[in-house]
Amino acid sequence: MAAIEMRNIVKEYGDGFKAVNDVSLHVADGEFMILVGPSGCGKSTLLRMIVGLEDITSGDMVIGGDRVNDKAPRDRNLSMVFQNYALYPHLTVFENIAFPLRLMKGVGEDEIRRRVTEAASMLELTEHLDRKPANLSGGQRQRVAMGRAIVRNVNAFLFDEPLSNLDAKLRGQMRTEISRMQRRLGTTTVYVTHDQTEAMTLGDRVAVLRRGLLQQVASPRELYEQPVNMFVAGFIGSPPMNFLPAVVAGDRLRLPFLDVGLPDRATGKVTDGQLLIAGMRPDHFEDAGLLDPAKRDRGALFRAKVDVTEWLGDSQYAYIPFEAGEEVTRQLADLAAELDSEALRTQLIVKIDAMSRLRENHEAEFWADTARMHLFDPRTGANLTRDEAAAADLAHLEEEELRDRVDSPDAAPR
Repeated sequence: MAAIEMRNIVKEYGDGFKAVNDVSLHVADGEFMILVGPSGCGKSTLLRMIVGLEDITSGDMVIGGDRVNDKAPRDRNLSMVFQNYALYPHLTVFENIAFPLRLMKGVGEDEIRRRVTEAASMLELTEHLDRKPANLSGGQRQRVAMGRAIVRNVNAFLFDEPLSNLDAKLRGQMRTEISRMQRRLGTTTVYVTHDQTEAMTLGDRVAVLRRGLLQQVASPRELYEQPVNMFVAGFIGSPPMNFLPAVVAGDRLRLPFLDVGLPDRATGKVTDGQLLIAGMRPDHFEDAGLLDPAKRDRGALFRAKVDVTEWLGDSQYAYIPFEAGEEVTRQLADLAAELDSEALRTQLIVKIDAMSRLRENHEAEFWADTARMHLFDPRTGANLTRDEAAAADLAHLEEEELRDRVDSPDAAPR
């Protein structure tokens, strides 16, 4: 195993476009790091620079304490799993997994068989070792690709959107298998995905990228509860965070459905009449008819007309359209280039109990947990109400959990 450190990494193409722009990131020894972001954000380019498939324009790539900018991929001692599996169709599962070992000097046939058998057992491929890739399912092919990666004693595993070609059920199963494998082996892992569900369920920490720039690096819980800016808040979470226009009126905030007190953390950071963006997650609302009376005074009630509902079995979503007002709409239009498109939606998504009997095209009363509301500066995207102390506590807790896991005797050393 080895730590991976990226120091001010830049990837600039001939036309001047910077796919990766001054990224500095430290992946600890044994850590499972996720690189996530929308298409074109630079995450796969960054991964390819780690393994050596892309040249680095400037900055330093350090693996295990050694600067590897000028080293060929074969000299970096890394294993990579690709999106398209990259299996050899004429070879059996056994030979596909054994292939990298046969390229190494000094590895005998008995050792190859031992390692392949061990990897196959871990990935539940033992009964398929004599089959060809064409006769396997998508999930089995991906496990073969993973087996080929783990048979070597490498510094780190690199995954480039390995589950994108699988259906939803298989993706869920493979997430569990990848997580279990990484924790058993304790190998440093960097995993690229555009799926925020994978990012939230797999990683020790998640690095969110946008347009080649690193936005925030934190645990999944910190990203969800204490996003550093509006982009992270809108990208992490499904359904995405609701963004509502909010106008400062003295010590109050005027939102489309309700007026609330200005949060203490925003005091001194805003001015009277200023337009802000209030962020509230769908699960921070409830149907007021099913509300626990003890919670009533800890939030705010409002009435709104439900447009569409979606029942999911364990919960349901209500979609509530709103109008921001002529002046606010004009200001938002002026800021359109700086705002994400998600911020300009004119509907509220509310997650409520599956037992709720809300009816479409009828008005209902809702409760909002306003204590968990975030306020964003629409020009910079900065989170004005981020609780730095709470974020620090979450980061410290995650660091302790990672250290305990890496040091655990249950993690088999490579």
